[in-house]
Amino acid sequence: MANNLTLLVVGINWPPETFLQRLFCGLAEAGIEVTIACSQKPDAAWLAHRNIRWLQAPIWKESILRRLFFLAKMFFAALMRSPGDIQRFSRYGRPTDTMVDRLYLYFNLLPFAGKRWDIIYFPWNSAAIEFLPLFDFGTAVVSCRGSQINIAPYDPNRKEMIEQLSTTFKKAGAVHCVSEAIKIEALQYGLDPAKAWVIRPAVDPDFFCPGAQPKIQDSTFRVVTVGTANWSKGYEYALLAVRRLLDRGVAAELHIIGDGPERARLLYTIDDLDLQGRVHLHGRLSPEAVRSRLQQADVFLLSSLSEGISNAVLEAMACGLPVVTTDCGGMREAVTDGVEGLVVPVRGPEAMADALTRLALNPAKCQKMGQEGRLRVLRQFALKHQIEKFIEMYQVAVLNRSQSAKMDSGKLI
Repeated sequence: MANNLTLLVVGINWPPETFLQRLFCGLAEAGIEVTIACSQKPDAAWLAHRNIRWLQAPIWKESILRRLFFLAKMFFAALMRSPGDIQRFSRYGRPTDTMVDRLYLYFNLLPFAGKRWDIIYFPWNSAAIEFLPLFDFGTAVVSCRGSQINIAPYDPNRKEMIEQLSTTFKKAGAVHCVSEAIKIEALQYGLDPAKAWVIRPAVDPDFFCPGAQPKIQDSTFRVVTVGTANWSKGYEYALLAVRRLLDRGVAAELHIIGDGPERARLLYTIDDLDLQGRVHLHGRLSPEAVRSRLQQADVFLLSSLSEGISNAVLEAMACGLPVVTTDCGGMREAVTDGVEGLVVPVRGPEAMADALTRLALNPAKCQKMGQEGRLRVLRQFALKHQIEKFIEMYQVAVLNRSQSAKMDSGKLI
């Protein structure tokens, strides 16, 4: 059945996160026709794949003239394909909507008029909320990831989030949770356990692997971390931990890979803690460059306040690195304390520094934990297994929708 499935991916920017790219490529290789809806056209190498399509979906953050141009273009194309869908879209408006609200609604939905897919996949809850009318265009599947489940509902500026999550969970054919911890969080917002699928993140262990070249042999203890520079990554606690390491006489370096809104604040904190030359902000790097940094590091540090299961941690484990991680989200589902790494409290720079010190003073322990981490990735977090589970989830969701439609039809008769 996988060879016959058609899948629409909604709510991403191109290029998306590496873990999503791996997922889309794996699904296409398995025979699923994958249509990616985004504003920027994927590069030629992607579109050369016989099972990957692109649907242009412009973003609202354009100039007014470009918005009007795209709106007119999409309207006439939709009118040719399916006038009925345009009429259907109008029903989703609210009595309180302004003219701008109406235009925004059509702007989002017109690219999909006259088209249907077996699965409408939303990799992020926020996208599912934004494109709720598309749930009627196929079997909708929504992914639940870290902060959109265990942070956003508590934000006083997003009080509507709980109701929106409940609505998407009710209308979705299946809900993908990246960890058991995230599933438990989602249940309190109305997720039906029968719809929930726990499919943990995965990495390609053939790509992320220990380096062929030996590591640089010197006295420096190289700590690396990867992730968007935002408050939820807890980088200030990582910096405090490095300061403690240096004060204890451990010649540590911290390499932060990733960019984001907190970069300027990190620079100020580095200066305040006198960490110039000891902390390196590399910005966003290619997967190849990330792998190289991981292969040359001694330990991976995750200082996050919130996670589902960190893809970056799995990549580090696949490269044979021991991990020091905070006890957040589903991280204990990937790292067993004392086996693949060490688990420390959230917002605990002292405990973080203690764990890093233990590893810095025991290279043999580092090596053993790194080996255990790679073995665990091979057993539980390999990409092949994840792709198989996603396909199974899609197949079951489509079958359930079909059976439900038959039952409803029978009741009408």
